[in-house]
Amino acid sequence: MRLDMQLMVSINRTWPAEKLGLPPAERRWGKYNGNFVAEEHTPISLLDQITQGYSFTAVLGGCQGICCGAWCTKLDHKVPDHCGRPDGYRRNQHFQSAQFIALDFDTGDVRSSLEYLLEQSFIGHHGGFLYTTLSHTPDCPKCRVLFIIDAPITNSDQYRRAKRAVMAQLPWGDASVHDPARLFYGSHPHQGQNRFLGNVLHLSMVDQLMEQHRSELEAEQPRRELPRIPGNTLMGATPAERYVNTAIQQEAAWVSSRIEGTGERHKGLLISAMKLASLSLSEWLPPEVRGGIDPHALLLPATHANGYVSKYGESAARQTIADGIAYARPRLSPDSQHSSNPRIRWSGGQWVKAVRA
Repeated sequence: MRLDMQLMVSINRTWPAEKLGLPPAERRWGKYNGNFVAEEHTPISLLDQITQGYSFTAVLGGCQGICCGAWCTKLDHKVPDHCGRPDGYRRNQHFQSAQFIALDFDTGDVRSSLEYLLEQSFIGHHGGFLYTTLSHTPDCPKCRVLFIIDAPITNSDQYRRAKRAVMAQLPWGDASVHDPARLFYGSHPHQGQNRFLGNVLHLSMVDQLMEQHRSELEAEQPRRELPRIPGNTLMGATPAERYVNTAIQQEAAWVSSRIEGTGERHKGLLISAMKLASLSLSEWLPPEVRGGIDPHALLLPATHANGYVSKYGESAARQTIADGIAYARPRLSPDSQHSSNPRIRWSGGQWVKAVRA
């Protein structure tokens, strides 16, 4: 990394080295979220800001295009369904760009210590710097690793998937820090520790990691033990409808059964969303059957059931489902996947006898 390398990042110098409480008891969030200022920094000067206790996030703009679920246009006056927040206010909808990926390690054991993380080859080759977070104690270590990218990412969906791909390299990290405008607190000015590594994570490597992550998720699909669905619970008048309904019930039941602390709630939701979306892209299914597959509507109840929403929020669940959808590719037809009988094949949404030439 060139020591004079520049990157844009939003810095907040309000209430340094202090973690705000949760609303509604905490009333400072509005002022706090409105005090991020985009600045140009070198990696070293960014670390200096962090060690002074200042928080940071991505570069933020204002409402442009889709905001808060409705279409709005940036005008001189407030328009209906505009989020009502000024430019630069910390909201995912205001994301403009980011040139860093931050990973949190808060397991509270040796895996979240500076010493252990410095031994990880991926961090050693690509990490920019590490520092202990405000919650860190010697008995309960907690650290953050920053990867400095060689060019900014300007698409929020791509940035979120890039974060997930980097997280997959160090899977004991916190899976909840994938939202584009995530706030990261600084370190304790007097008690914090840090290590500057000076590496850069190239965008070409990020692209490779994203494709590798997709491939790993696809490879995990056939290894899962999906529940058996009783025949009397299946719905559908045609074989295609029953085939899809089986897949829907299996994925929803599997996600519902994932438990906290295993990492399966997060990764499992990605896989199930990808699998259902792959069915919606499969042209061997009739259009009217594919058109009824809505991964959000089908999987959100399962995220409530397994506690994912209560811990991370429905917005995080929706984003995870959206990323799974983005990873999806058309699924192979059942005959190419499972049938070893050359006398039957899947056609028009059902098994049919093959016609001899």
